[in-house]
Amino acid sequence: MFKVHVLYEHSSTIKPHGSSYIRVLLPLTYSTNTKDFYVTKCTNYVSADIVIVERTWKPNITLSLAQELVETARKDGSCLIYTIDDNLLDIKSQLIFNHSLTNQQLMVVRYFAREADGIIVSTEYLKERFQHLNKKIFVVPNALDEGLFQGQTKRNKSDRKRRVIGYMGTHTHDADLMMVIQALRTILRKNSDSLELQLVGCIADSSVIDSFKGLPIKVLDIGNNGDYPNFMRWMSQTLDWDLAIAPLENNSFTRCKSDIKFLDYSALGLAGIYSDVASYNNTVRHLETGYLAANNVEAWIEAFESLLGDDRLRTQIANNAREYVLSNRTLKHCAQNWQQAIFSIVN
Repeated sequence: MFKVHVLYEHSSTIKPHGSSYIRVLLPLTYSTNTKDFYVTKCTNYVSADIVIVERTWKPNITLSLAQELVETARKDGSCLIYTIDDNLLDIKSQLIFNHSLTNQQLMVVRYFAREADGIIVSTEYLKERFQHLNKKIFVVPNALDEGLFQGQTKRNKSDRKRRVIGYMGTHTHDADLMMVIQALRTILRKNSDSLELQLVGCIADSSVIDSFKGLPIKVLDIGNNGDYPNFMRWMSQTLDWDLAIAPLENNSFTRCKSDIKFLDYSALGLAGIYSDVASYNNTVRHLETGYLAANNVEAWIEAFESLLGDDRLRTQIANNAREYVLSNRTLKHCAQNWQQAIFSIVN
């Protein structure tokens, strides 16, 4: 059995980010991996057979801290694995809304990538982007812990006066939501008596909410359910949406993103509209497991009208998508992918 220590990325709260749970903590501690891995986790280094460091690790990270970590791991004889799920190399050049890296953080990302014994990433595009820094890179696509979606509340949608379009996102996705605001305003204005938009997550720019002034919109409060496992259970028991959306800009940063929103929405039994970009069109089958819309106003209005106007199609897409995720993209089927990637690096 290998002792694996995870240095997860965190903010000043010291708690793991949602991506840390999805990408590392839940897969490594899943039942099929516990016979090979004894996993510990915290924000500070602990000697282990395998040390996994995630993204930028600390909010106050410096190159000297990163160098100290690598030197200590080398002295202890640890295998050092770097894991990353975003193209942080290009985040500055794309001026990602309300989200950037300091020069120190960017140097740390490059340093960890170069010095690691191997890298585990979430997409093929991300592998290509980091290939010049490390030749030993393995792609492990995201998968969900099916246990977080048990006990999902079933509701009779016919009891509601309004149909609901839902969006879930963090403050780093404000620009993606802004991209479809005109289409959303058009469809909400046209159906103001029978339609509502619900937002979940952190909206960094108040002007995003202001853009919907006078239209039926509700921002849902997640309360104390900020940790990813609690958040997903809250989503599963609370959301009552007819349609979910995942707009995504198309640039060198977003091209490397995974299809995680498709997985989340589908596991929740929701039909979704997704931007027709690399993150989604390699997974979503148009009109079968989702609706792929080009990144323009007309295409998104057409998508809204098509799915809101066809209950049968919407239900069929939701069922197909949920079946795909539960049959192919849960830890029950995929947890061993992490084991295989780690063993390939160790060996």
